[in-house]
Amino acid sequence: MKTLAMIAHPCLSESRVNKAWANALSECPNVTVRDLTSEYPNMDIDVLLEQELLLEHQRIAFLFPLYWYSSPAILKQWLDLVLQPGFAYGIGGDKLHGKEFVVATAIGSNREGYRAGNHNHFTIDELLRPFQQSVNYIGGRYLPAFCFYKSMVATDEEIAQNAKNLVAYLTNADFNPKRDHERLVVESMEALVSRVL
Repeated sequence: MKTLAMIAHPCLSESRVNKAWANALSECPNVTVRDLTSEYPNMDIDVLLEQELLLEHQRIAFLFPLYWYSSPAILKQWLDLVLQPGFAYGIGGDKLHGKEFVVATAIGSNREGYRAGNHNHFTIDELLRPFQQSVNYIGGRYLPAFCFYKSMVATDEEIAQNAKNLVAYLTNADFNPKRDHERLVVESMEALVSRVL
């Protein structure tokens, strides 16, 4: 499966996590890594080139640090310009149907901070809903987000391990949450039956 990894970090050279992700992914044969800020420093996005890249890949990953509960501006600009009617939605806009999309985000806070009643009030899944709905709207398949919590205080070793985990996650061609859930249901039912017998 060919994966397009689009990094939306405002200054990738100064990043610890996103740079490690980019370096690890760039070593994978079926992964195309794009640094959107480097490609488009003035945010003047080449729409046709980006659409062509989308057509060539089956899985599209958006990688970014979580900024004010969303992505840096370059990714919003990219979404606004590239996902046009006639291409991504509307009449004739079926070009991305069935493609897989995933968000990978580095988060400064801990996991516990992102829940109802805690200091950020919302889960990461709730905060990423605009990405999920955009993918749903264009007929894509939204995969669960890959989150690296406490990224600002992570050690070099933790970052290196996380980059390996991201590579494994993004290059897993056998991702099937429905099948995994059905497997869990069968195992649960077997456990219940064994307790009764």
